[in-house]
Amino acid sequence: MSRPQNKDAFRKEMAEAFAHILEEKGLQWKKEWSGFASAPQNGVTKANYRGCNAFWLSIVAMSKGYTDPRWVTMRQIQDFDGRYHPNEKWHLKKGSKASYVEYWYPLDQKEKKAVTWPEYREALKNGRKPDEFRLSTRYTPVFNACDIEGMPQIEAPVQNDISEDELIRLLSEGMGVKVLNDGGDKAYYSPMQDMIHLPEASAFTSDYAYNATALHELSHASGHPSRLNRPHGAFFGTGQYAYEELVAEMSSCFMGVNLNTELTPEHMENHKAYVQSWIQSIREKPEMLVKAIKDAQSAADYMEYKAGLLPEQEYEKRKGTVMEVKPKEKELER
Repeated sequence: MSRPQNKDAFRKEMAEAFAHILEEKGLQWKKEWSGFASAPQNGVTKANYRGCNAFWLSIVAMSKGYTDPRWVTMRQIQDFDGRYHPNEKWHLKKGSKASYVEYWYPLDQKEKKAVTWPEYREALKNGRKPDEFRLSTRYTPVFNACDIEGMPQIEAPVQNDISEDELIRLLSEGMGVKVLNDGGDKAYYSPMQDMIHLPEASAFTSDYAYNATALHELSHASGHPSRLNRPHGAFFGTGQYAYEELVAEMSSCFMGVNLNTELTPEHMENHKAYVQSWIQSIREKPEMLVKAIKDAQSAADYMEYKAGLLPEQEYEKRKGTVMEVKPKEKELER
């Protein structure tokens, strides 16, 4: 990928890459996503990428077969002043290609300079007006750890001391959504009842299958008017219905880092009809994919908070975050 010229070019390439993945793999894309060790992260700061950047780097990893979730900048690789890895020499493999991550930052139109998000908020507190600033974007090249020699093996991720069943229970209780095993041969979320109806657990092929289905339906429930207020009630086969399914699939992916879930064959069979609709919509309107990623990230954050995996202070911070740039090391910002 060459450096994007602007946000429209970045979104178009991301949309085309995802559409291509869908054409090749159908809903198997999610199964492959769930196989990653952890979410994409900066290999030096350990900060997880979020939103479009997390989605984009996961798609790149899936396309190129990367198995390491770490990404670093060229400056971090070279580390001329020994700041990032003083006792190690990292080398980029010949022929390696960069991927790009997108950063948003405030531009002070009066002073004609970029400012950090803390500086922006401080300026507003001191009487500056929001319309004195505008959002701008920049694109930073990053390289996957699989393409870097001398980089140590990644440490095994810390596992939550909660089983999948326990997480589903905590989500159900935290969100106030009952999960009933009275669905017969169907699994669905009822917005009117604000309840989830599943088949009996014995009808599923594995614990994974049951929990993955429950997680998908809980993702739908996150959009209830009393929670994140996404539109519900569209009829099967409509664009809005397919869009909500895409959001639920993506939020399940973002949550999959905690749950280690995977799609069941039955789930893929039931939902494969959406794939063609997604491909067409994504290619025609790349901004639709960006909106779905944003909604899915918000849903995942909400669900992590309600499951007790995310402290309230961190959740409130994420709710108000666009893509902030750190004061000193802008290139390290996720």
